[in-house]
Amino acid sequence: MKHISILVPRGAVALSCIEGPFILFNKANEFLSGLGKQPLFKVELVGLTNDQQVYDRLFTVSPDTSIDKVSRTDLVIIPAVNGEMKKVIETNKEFFPWITKQYNNGAEVASLCVGSFLLASTGLLNGKKCSTHWAAANEF
Repeated sequence: MKHISILVPRGAVALSCIEGPFILFNKANEFLSGLGKQPLFKVELVGLTNDQQVYDRLFTVSPDTSIDKVSRTDLVIIPAVNGEMKKVIETNKEFFPWITKQYNNGAEVASLCVGSFLLASTGLLNGKKCSTHWAAANEF
């Protein structure tokens, strides 16, 4: 079974970039279950801590676990983040060593939209091409 870790960043985030991958991988599991097969994915929302994150003052996301409890994963998904990017990066810098460790242990790492700012901050993109939202391209 492949372990999927969807990050729950601090600060503002595009909720659909957490919800979308969560639903996608769980629907794939449901489809397989309907065929009498075993699920392929263990999907977890992973935060810096288990504390709920409040987005847009209205929506909360509760991580299933925290980075200190995930020693190995197969895929890290970094959702799109919002706000002043230097502040967003600083607020979430505790994720970076963990993301790098997972990558070095064989995990794939994907960022959605401007989540690329967090991925780039790990150093894993040095010398590589990456895409981001067009409106953030110059800042990236």
